[in-house]
Amino acid sequence: MRPDLDPAHFSPDDRFRELAAILARGLIRLRDKVALTPRHTSAPQILPKSSDSSVAVHPDTWLTVHTG
Repeated sequence: MRPDLDPAHFSPDDRFRELAAILARGLIRLRDKVALTPRHTSAPQILPKSSDSSVAVHPDTWLTVHTG
């Protein structure tokens, strides 16, 4: 949207055109971003499932809560 125009004064057609322009710019940016992304020809890597999903915590760790 142009910063010099107040959207409160737009007609419905002006708002539609402004919205269409914003969406078009976004689609162009998305297309350009996809075009710049390197394409991988190999299959995606599948990682083995881990049976241990816990977070490692050092045994000497203490949880301290201050009250008051």
